[in-house]
Amino acid sequence: MPTKQMSAVQFESWRALYRADTLLYAHLDNTLRSRLKMGYFEHEVLRALDQAGGRMRMAPLAKELMISRSGATRLIGKLEDKDGWVVRRNTPEDRRATWAELTPAGREALAAAQPVVEAVVSTFFADHVSDEDLRRASRILDVLADANPNDDGFDCGL
Repeated sequence: MPTKQMSAVQFESWRALYRADTLLYAHLDNTLRSRLKMGYFEHEVLRALDQAGGRMRMAPLAKELMISRSGATRLIGKLEDKDGWVVRRNTPEDRRATWAELTPAGREALAAAQPVVEAVVSTFFADHVSDEDLRRASRILDVLADANPNDDGFDCGL
């Protein structure tokens, strides 16, 4: 099956997005690790749980984090065993479901990470672009995210 050829503009835009995302991720991950012994994805687990009121079922958490269920299980296990930032619980209402819950230590770690994340995002991202351009970029990135399902059934035609 023939593949669609990207234009130079499409390729340059994709590379710019990839480069900016990779650099920002590296800055966030490295700074969180050096300052708080917390990886970027560990921070994202704590943030997701906090935004969900402190607890989520494992499957929706995996979807929120855009990782596999087994990846979410391993990550939660690490946060539970190593750091005590999260605990897993089952409920009598649904014995099949496992919930991840943010602990008080997890809330403290998330609060400690907030100024670090804000400083890195400001320094390496937001301070370099106007609010108008940030809003425009957000709209564009939302369109791209909405066009890319987070499931195994996606087929790009290859």
